[in-house]
Amino acid sequence: MEPLPSSTTPGAASPFRRPPSTTSAFPRPRGTGFGPVPPAPLTTNTARLASPVRSRAEARASSEREALERRRRSGARWFFWVAALSLVNSVATLEGQRWRFVIGLGITQLADGLVARTGHGVVAVAVIDAAFVGGFVLLGRFALQGKRWAFVVGALFYAVDGLMFVAVGDWVGVAFHAFVVVMVVRGFDAARRLR
Repeated sequence: MEPLPSSTTPGAASPFRRPPSTTSAFPRPRGTGFGPVPPAPLTTNTARLASPVRSRAEARASSEREALERRRRSGARWFFWVAALSLVNSVATLEGQRWRFVIGLGITQLADGLVARTGHGVVAVAVIDAAFVGGFVLLGRFALQGKRWAFVVGALFYAVDGLMFVAVGDWVGVAFHAFVVVMVVRGFDAARRLR
């Protein structure tokens, strides 16, 4: 039932009237004959569905690889931190300062402490410090290139270096050494998975 037109002009269109629809809200599939419509061939659907699935899998693999590369680089950069802070510790000790960074190498701190007390052997200690600091820089460089042996050698040496902190009871130094070893091992694991 249609409402009466609201305007007084005869023949004016009602604001409530809709034009007749030519398409149905539920269109019927067009078949060739009587009966149910045959299903579409599976090859077209499979081809359509395979490309999004493949692209998602490739994107997931790519993001996993990027995460592994970030973790490998992060583990390798710890060698540079240890080398830099060991160098700062050595310079500070030889200048007579009493502060130090706990991430630095214990072997260089021991050698620097002996020189600071006796006043002799500065050149020998400078050579020892340069060898250990340079060694860690090289390990960091090789680790950044993805060399797994560099992670292993660096982690083992730094863990043994941490035993010096255990011997003197410096538990903060032990904790930082353990943290750095864990980060280097995570970098090694990432480098191993990237191969």
